[in-house]
Parts: sequence; C-alpha cells; structure tokens
Amino acid sequence: MPITVNQRPSTLISGNTSRWNAAKNPVVYKFVRKDYNITAVANSGGALQITVNANLATLTSAQGGPVVTGSVLYVNTDNGVYNGFYTVVTCTNAANSVVTFGASTYTAAATTGYINLNQRTNYYIAVDVCNGVSNAVITSMRYAPARDGNILADVAGPLINSIGVDNVFDYSLSTVTSDETTAYINFYVKYTEVWTGSSNAQTDDVANKFYALYGARQIGDGYGGNLAEYVAFENGTPKAKFLTAFSRATLWMGYPFSLSIITSDNVTSTSNFIMTYFDSAGGAISSSTATKAANGGKLLRFMPVKQLAIPSNAVYMTVRWERTGPLDLTDPFFIDIKDPCSNPIMLWWRNSLGGDAWWMFEVNQEYGFRYDNGRKARRYKLFADNLTLNQFDAIQELVTLGEVYEPAYTELTTSVNKSQVRIGSQVYMVDANGKKTGVIVIPNEFITLTYKKRHKIQITIELPEIY
Repeated sequence: MPITVNQRPSTLISGNTSRWNAAKNPVVYKFVRKDYNITAVANSGGALQITVNANLATLTSAQGGPVVTGSVLYVNTDNGVYNGFYTVVTCTNAANSVVTFGASTYTAAATTGYINLNQRTNYYIAVDVCNGVSNAVITSMRYAPARDGNILADVAGPLINSIGVDNVFDYSLSTVTSDETTAYINFYVKYTEVWTGSSNAQTDDVANKFYALYGARQIGDGYGGNLAEYVAFENGTPKAKFLTAFSRATLWMGYPFSLSIITSDNVTSTSNFIMTYFDSAGGAISSSTATKAANGGKLLRFMPVKQLAIPSNAVYMTVRWERTGPLDLTDPFFIDIKDPCSNPIMLWWRNSLGGDAWWMFEVNQEYGFRYDNGRKARRYKLFADNLTLNQFDAIQELVTLGEVYEPAYTELTTSVNKSQVRIGSQVYMVDANGKKTGVIVIPNEFITLTYKKRHKIQITIELPEIY
C-alpha cells in the first residue's frame, strides 16, 4: 500500500540538479496513491478482469476490509485506458486475487497499473515538513488525493514562515565572505497514509533534502519557482548568476556593500572571488582574491568594500567566482565605484530573489516628522536621478505589497517594538560604520517614461517611532 513520490521540488539544468526554491512560489511535492499493483489484464466474456499482487479477499478491517461482490475499486492502467471506479462482481481468495467487474467493461489495455480501495474511508496523507539541519518538525499538514490518487502538497507556507527577513550580519567586522543564515532553510518531508481505523508506517524522505530561499520567481521564468540559474555547481555548467536585480551594481567607497550567490549542495572545492579593478580609460589596475573554503548548500554573502584595498583611481571593478582548478563558476559581474556626496542615505533591502541590494540616495533629501494617533516618527523623502531603466526597476523593489499597520502592544517598554512595521521585506538604513536602522518604505507609485535615456525615482521612508 505504498505512496509514491513522483515529483520533488528540484529541477535539472544542464544535467545538474538544482534543489533551491523561491519560498514565495509554490514548493510542490507530487504523490500518487497506489494501494496494490495490477499484474495482468484480461477479457472475461466482455468483462474487465485484473490480477492484483495481494489477496484482496482476506484484507483485515485495519487494511480497509476484504474486497467482496459489490465493492468499488479505482482502477488505473499505465496506458490510461482505465482511469475510474468499477464495481466488483467476483474476487478470488488467492495470494494474487483475480477480480472481475461488470459486463461490457473490457477494453484492450496495458497489463500493468494499480488499484485503490474505495472502502478506505477518510483517506489522506499526513505530511511533516522537517528542518534539514535540526530534524525538528516545522509543521504537519494533511492532503487528500484526487479521484485518480494524485496528491499535490505545497509546503511553501510553513517554509516561508520559518525564514527570517532580517539582516543579522555585523558590517563593522573585517569579513569578506560569510554564510547568510536567516534567508533560507534546508528541509525535507516525512509522510504517512491515514484512513479511518488505521494508518501505514511513516516514510522518512530525509535522503532528499531541499532548500527554500526568501525570494520569488516571476510567472514565465524558465525554471518556475526554482532558482536554478543562480546556483553555482561544481562543474560550472551553466555559469551561475549573482542574486541581484541590478545588471550592473554600484558601491560607494567607505560604505558597506555585498553580493549574494548560492552554492550547490554538491560543491566540495575551495572557491575564490576574483576582483579586478579598472581606471576611467578601462585599463586594468590590479586584482585581488578572497578565498572561501568549500561550502556546499549555502547562501554566501561577499563584501568587497571596507575590508579590501580598492585602488583610489578605480572607477569600476569586476567580480567573478571560481573554484580550484581553476574553473569559473560565474561570468564577471561589473560594479561601479563611487565616492559618496555629503549627507547621503544608504538603504539595504532583501531583493525579490532573496539576495542583498544596496542603493545610496545622494540628491538633497526632504526631512520631517509624522504626527498622528499620538505618535511621532522621523520621515525622509529620498531622491535618486540619472538612473538607467534597470536601476529604476531594481530600486522599486524597495516597495513591497502589504498593508502598513501598527502592531498591538500592551505596555510601553524598551523590549517591545513600538514602531510601525510592514508586511514584506525588511529595509535598513545603513551608515558608514555598518550600523543598521530598520525603516519602512511608504508605498507610492513609481512612473517613468521608457523613451528617456535616464530616469529618476522618489522613496519615502519612516524611521522607528520616537518619544
């Protein structure tokens, strides 16, 4: 009476298996219920007759009870000729029962398939979603099959609730690479068949672990909700993309900056981030290397600013990731290098892919306070101009869907969050020392004209409430 898993949340890309999924998309397992296998199909005077790999006449009540005249079975043959419910006329008491159905039911069909017992009432599978590191059960869910025995189990809900949106990294540390720990989770499932009066033993699918990252893929993406294009595989095929919406990023000297990338669970080699610096004429100035020990199945954060010596005459740089060999795991990614102006405001947010995103708002800012409902909060209206259309698109990810609301609280203590919070991605204002202040972004509509070569954008942020 097995349950078969015929799809897990992974996909193939150039022969490699990507186990990384965007948690804001469905993360789906497909099961099929197959109580007993059909081993033969025959024509009994125009009636369908099948042989099944069990003695159906002696099934116990815990198994669902014996199959007798008048019992109803679901019959599915592998070529799809039979896919429905049929009433039993006879059932032999034998190690491999021969079951005959009503007259005029025979059609030439494949000789293999399966049956499901209709007398197993209130049938469902109980699915435990488990943390792949601690093995703790995150949640348990129930799924009932469709009439053909197929079951779709979407486990995205409990996974995204187990992932943090905060950035807990301390940017004051002298760190070039680190493992992000809050934005993803390693998971697997356990499942059990249950029906009235009985159940089967639980199946542990711990041998098949997967990852869910706090991100989303769009409708029409080539790999659905899977992040296959952003996973760096050991053989470098295909080359991975960094988790950024910017086609060309920007860093500001003296301020934090980071890029994110995914390592496949099959990575075993030491890897290197190779940085090459260029002057205004496009000439290479120098290169540097940051080494990372083998770290399979991780979300890596790479920080090339304060901790590495960037030449003073460098106007842009490239970053590529390679493993020992050497073998490039990414193409070079371009990063413009700028000096900040006076009174800048730097924002960090987790982008739609689940990676780090940064932008410094350097144009003159509007500064004021919000007063309503007996509360006071500082607000900034931030401006950025001279943007490419890609930069405009990437920055608009600062605004996430969801209501801005006031959290309920019962006492005014410093341990209670009293500021306005937002449903969606966390956003931080970050200073040159790496100090992070959580802010919310006030939703407004971003509009530009595509014929323009350069674009501008306006963001309003609100800082924590003050008294």
